[in-house]
Amino acid sequence: MKFVPGKCWPHPVLSPPGFGDDYINAEFQVEVDCKRIAGGIAIAASAEFALSDPDLISLVQDRAAEYVLLVKSPQTNFRTALKTSDPYVKTKFNGELAGRVELLSYLVCVKQQRSFTASGWHPDYSGRSFDLDVGAVLAVDWPKEYWVDTADEGPVSSIFEHRVVDLIGEQWRCDLENNRIQILLTKSVSGRFLAAREKVNGLPDGQYLMNGLYLPILIYVLNQADKQSESYEQYRWFSSLNFRLEQVGCKQLGTTNADRAIDAQRVLDSPFIKMPIMAV
Repeated sequence: MKFVPGKCWPHPVLSPPGFGDDYINAEFQVEVDCKRIAGGIAIAASAEFALSDPDLISLVQDRAAEYVLLVKSPQTNFRTALKTSDPYVKTKFNGELAGRVELLSYLVCVKQQRSFTASGWHPDYSGRSFDLDVGAVLAVDWPKEYWVDTADEGPVSSIFEHRVVDLIGEQWRCDLENNRIQILLTKSVSGRFLAAREKVNGLPDGQYLMNGLYLPILIYVLNQADKQSESYEQYRWFSSLNFRLEQVGCKQLGTTNADRAIDAQRVLDSPFIKMPIMAV
């Protein structure tokens, strides 16, 4: 089953705003949450289904319809459907998911219905009824994506890449709307940055020197992600950073009143203190 915007159904389907208007003043929304279990490759997943149409709710209560969360992981050729009549479902995956994972939410008919009607249909369907076969989609929500990246367990610097752009002076900027955070640098600053990275490469304390350079950028990223978590949660760097925050006992992205200056130092393993120049 694939979500296709603009798809026509042979019967009315409760769809998200902008996708269809078969139902008036009714909603089907699904909140999906996926979290990497610390220290492993397992993923804890949950879905909460919110349905407001009374006729569709009656089908669920009569065990004639079920909520379905379809989980697809193309990289591992894994696909499964979680079916439930309970509006909340949770499960755990132990290594089956990797890379981009697509999560699709539906309400599906599980008992054949003859001459089904719903009071919430659009007036265009007034006086009509439909026969519904087992497997017929009754409601659908927008698909969600989640990234499972083994890079989550690598150094935080792996979520960054740098790009040369035209900037005034020798300032830096960040572009967060990519799977890796792009550090935007002028040509001259970029050259010095690469030279510094090459110089410390292989040195015992090189990690802390580089982390010290990343520290102000990471503080900026954490604060921006807290302000606009919903805008960035689909990118891979977001889950990688959340994984590292969990490892060091810090609050997840999207939290209010977090001290991100302290958190950034924990994430980077206190780079200032461990720099050779700080040794006494």
